[in-house]
Amino acid sequence: MWDNLISDMLIEEPEAAHILHDSHTVVRPWPPVMIRDFMRTSETKCHHVSEDFTIGHVADFLSDNRGACIAVYSHNDEFLGIAVDDDAMAMIKRDGMRALDASIVDCIQRQRPVCSVTDSPYVILAMMKDKNWDRVGVSEHGRVIGIVHRRDLVRFCDD
Repeated sequence: MWDNLISDMLIEEPEAAHILHDSHTVVRPWPPVMIRDFMRTSETKCHHVSEDFTIGHVADFLSDNRGACIAVYSHNDEFLGIAVDDDAMAMIKRDGMRALDASIVDCIQRQRPVCSVTDSPYVILAMMKDKNWDRVGVSEHGRVIGIVHRRDLVRFCDD
């Protein structure tokens, strides 16, 4: 029964319906492909910090962990946004060395979308294309655990 429910949900999903019926693409009806499957094959590191951290601390972490992300939370454990290496580097290039002492909150992208580990990579890839995002945060149980790059999703979908 669960298999039928998930298959029906995928068929009813407008973004996924064309993929299931496309003659060039084969999507397994069960178990559905999820971002969780993708995260196992392409692990990315995510560092959780509070709003008190500086861009200097973040730049150190990101320089040692290319492709990682920083999830920034308030003192009340409220999610504020995600910072990636491009965000920190853009601010450092613009403001020079004084940017290293600025708050991480100054360089986070509050509008960067976050998906769930149970979302479909095909739907997330379509959203990335429509919104022109190259990276999307991934959450599990309400906490950001990593980031998905568009190039990795394209590679995953091509396989």
